[in-house]
Amino acid sequence: MTSSLSELSMEALLRRVREGEKGAWEELLGRSQSDLDRWAERRLGSSPPGGIRPSDVAQEAALGAFERFSSFRGSGEGEWRVWLEQVLNSRCVDMLRKAGSQKRDDAKGLPLDAPEARGQPAPQRSPSVVSSHQEQWRQLLTHFYQLPDAQREALSLYYLEDSTIAGIAERLGRSHDAVESLLRRGLRALRAGMEGREDANTVRNQVDVALSVYFRRREEGVPVDPEVFAASYPECADELRGLLHWLEALRALQPSSPE
Repeated sequence: MTSSLSELSMEALLRRVREGEKGAWEELLGRSQSDLDRWAERRLGSSPPGGIRPSDVAQEAALGAFERFSSFRGSGEGEWRVWLEQVLNSRCVDMLRKAGSQKRDDAKGLPLDAPEARGQPAPQRSPSVVSSHQEQWRQLLTHFYQLPDAQREALSLYYLEDSTIAGIAERLGRSHDAVESLLRRGLRALRAGMEGREDANTVRNQVDVALSVYFRRREEGVPVDPEVFAASYPECADELRGLLHWLEALRALQPSSPE
C-alpha cells in the first residue's frame, strides 16, 4: 500500500515529485511554505520598498522553484532548503530591482512637490483576495504538474517558452497535428481540473476546430483577443472561453525576461 504523501520523508517526497505523482508537488510546497514566508520576511525587513509584501516574494519563489525544479539535483531536505532559499533570494532581488525601476518611471514628468513623486503607499489587496489568488495559483500549478509528461512538455514549450508548433514537433519527434492534439488535450485537462467539468463530444469537436485556428493565427504572429475570438464561435463560445481563460492563466507562469 502506498504511503500517504504527508507521512513520507522529504527524500521520498522529492522522488515522488520527480516521478510526477499526483499531489506530490502540492505537498512539497505545503511543507516549504513556512520557510518561504520566514525567508521573505527576513529579506524584506520591516519596511519593504515598492509595496512588495513577503507573501508576494514567497509566491514568486514557489513559482520559480516550480519552473526550475528540473535543475534541482539534490535528494535530501537540507539540499532542498538551500536550493529553495537561493531561488527566493534571486526572485527577491529581481522584484526589488523592478520595483525601483517602476518607481523611477512613475515619478518621471511629475512635479517634485507632487505626492506621487514623493512616493505614496501602493494599494494593498485584502487578505481574503490574496488568499484566494494564492489558492487558485497553487491549484493551477498542481493540475499543470499532474498532466501527462508529453502534454505538460508541449504546453511548457508552447506557452512558457514561446516555441512554435513546428519547433516542438521537431524536438519531440512528433508530427504537427500530434503536437496540436497534445496542446488541446492538455488545455482541456487543465480546465477540467480547475473547473471540474468536461466538454460534450459535439462541443469538443467544435472547440478543436477553433483551437486549430487559434494556433495557426498565433503561429502567424496575428494578435488574438481571447474574448473576441471565443465570441466568433457562438456554438462553443463558453467552452472555448473557458479554455482560453486558463491558457492566459498558464501564460502568467512564464518567467519574466531579464531587464
